[in-house]
Amino acid sequence: MTDESGPKGDPVSASDGHRAVFLSYASEDAEVAARICNTLRNAGIEVWFDQNELRGGAAWDAAIRRQIKTCALFMPVISRNSRARVEGYFRLEWKLAVDRSHLMAAEKPFLLPVVIDGTSEGEARVPDKFHEVQWTWLRGGETPVTFVERVSHLLTLGEDVRPAGATSVGIARHGGPAPATAEAAHRPGSRTGGATPSAAPGSDAASEKSIAVLPFLDLSQHKDQEYFSDGLTEELIGLLTRVPELRVPARTSCFYFKGKQSTIPEIAQALNVAHVLEGSVRKAGNTVRISVQLVRADTGFHLWSQTYDRTLVDIFKVQDEIAAQVVQSLSATLLSATPPGRTAALDSDAYQLYLRGHFHWNRRSPEEFRKAIRFFEQAIALDPSYALAFTGLADCYSLLPIYDRASKATETMPQAKTAILKALAIDDTLPQAHASLGLILGIFDFDWTGAERQYQRAIELSPNSPVPHQWYGELLVNTGRFDEGLAEGRQALELDPLSQVANLALGIQLNSARRYDEAIEQLQKTLTLGRNFADTHYFLFEAHANKGMYPEAVAAYVRQKQLDGEPASEVIAFQDACAGDSWPGFLRARVRSLEAEARAGQAVADELASLYARLGELDRAFAWLEKSYADRSARLTHLKIDARYDNLRDDPRFADLLRRVGLA
Repeated sequence: MTDESGPKGDPVSASDGHRAVFLSYASEDAEVAARICNTLRNAGIEVWFDQNELRGGAAWDAAIRRQIKTCALFMPVISRNSRARVEGYFRLEWKLAVDRSHLMAAEKPFLLPVVIDGTSEGEARVPDKFHEVQWTWLRGGETPVTFVERVSHLLTLGEDVRPAGATSVGIARHGGPAPATAEAAHRPGSRTGGATPSAAPGSDAASEKSIAVLPFLDLSQHKDQEYFSDGLTEELIGLLTRVPELRVPARTSCFYFKGKQSTIPEIAQALNVAHVLEGSVRKAGNTVRISVQLVRADTGFHLWSQTYDRTLVDIFKVQDEIAAQVVQSLSATLLSATPPGRTAALDSDAYQLYLRGHFHWNRRSPEEFRKAIRFFEQAIALDPSYALAFTGLADCYSLLPIYDRASKATETMPQAKTAILKALAIDDTLPQAHASLGLILGIFDFDWTGAERQYQRAIELSPNSPVPHQWYGELLVNTGRFDEGLAEGRQALELDPLSQVANLALGIQLNSARRYDEAIEQLQKTLTLGRNFADTHYFLFEAHANKGMYPEAVAAYVRQKQLDGEPASEVIAFQDACAGDSWPGFLRARVRSLEAEARAGQAVADELASLYARLGELDRAFAWLEKSYADRSARLTHLKIDARYDNLRDDPRFADLLRRVGLA
């Protein structure tokens, strides 16, 4: 807090404060605060840091107030200790600093909060003003060189701040970047959790025309508005994706960093972007405060920041304003286009329900799909012309039988088709609706030409959306057009590089194209994004089996079953069977297990068919394939190129089945 103490414990200012940092902390954090102080001082930065145990008295209080009034940067130390202390002198210091910040131009950097433990921004007990600026995580007071350099830079900026009344947008009138906006230091470690993936091998330097939108923080009092903050983030990604010149990583890749400890430069490198947009949402009743910052990743400079206080009735206008301001802030020298405006007004209550539905849909489980269906139906009841809600409803019904063996495609897919046709009747320009219809036509109707037409239309409407590319790539591979299909799969991955689904899909396509070494490498890469993704282990099983690497195949299969919650006795039985009778023994053990599931009414026809085919028991394989066809299994779309069925290809029954699924 102060640089030195006089003989009676009164703080003594080392300078007039124009280049000094005031360090404010709870007494329990004195040791860690001293570590930060010493690092900054060793770099030649003046720090006001009070280590006096004899605090108090009018002179001491007056000196503290004077230092807060004159310091260049105010650095509050945030921790579990500060959260636990509902009273303390440091809270007065924080209030005085906030009061001073209200007298400053919006562009002047002043507040620089640092967190020294795992306290999240949402759970910290701090003034609201702190939530409007960028936080830095310095665990245990470990202070990296990049942070020291940033503090030094901010102190330099503080000497030349534009006068009050200047525009708050961080773009100079000549078009170049202006000094950083309010409290400009970005967060070097703002997300708790696992490691940050490196950039994809062979990635080029990030284009200046690129931006990642990170998940907005939910700062609402009860932390029950995550669906809203996530939805707002997705809306902004969608709006910016529609700017033709701008590269915007898709939702899954941006949300990969939610809850993870990753710096802005690390995130930007992993996503290969030059800019990052982040923010927070504080919603109470019908009002919402949205704080947004646009950061240049390599320097940490803010190009623009803004806080919006609006009602929910204005939420769509705010989203449009933010997207337009981002494009404007990237300057006319980079982008010539502006985000397209909305084509239709939306009911704000229906929109809230849609966001809730989409939130549950993104969680991808049978129960979450059913929750999403209820919210989408409620949104449609309020606004029968809500095309996106019909699209969400269709997607839930389409994916239910893929995620849930108890759901029957013959029941859910007609519901999906009814919903998606209503969506397109309302708005034929929705790219996600065309992609969803393409999926239904392909995996249920086996209408490959119609599905291809829908995917192409979706890509035409939104070339930067990854899902249409992924699904179109799968169609092309399944119909034997491997090079075209893999190109689409790689394009989806380029747009959504950290998506487990997009990475897995490319691995499956490589396996289908019989490029097994590449498939195994791609699937192993997918595991680095989340080792508990059971489907990845299953397709590693298939790729290894197709290559004749049976021990590796069994190991992958066992891991998948463990993740799926298979009883330990079953898993051990598979391993023992493989050890005792090699590969055929494992296949027979799995057949016995699956036939027991089938008798219990679980849909396992496709897998049983493939296992019997590998064992050379053709009649049983065809019997289960017929069951799979009657159930409209999505795996039948692989039939033409699936190596699991190579033993069946010379049988006339196989040609007949190919004809019925449109793949002859």
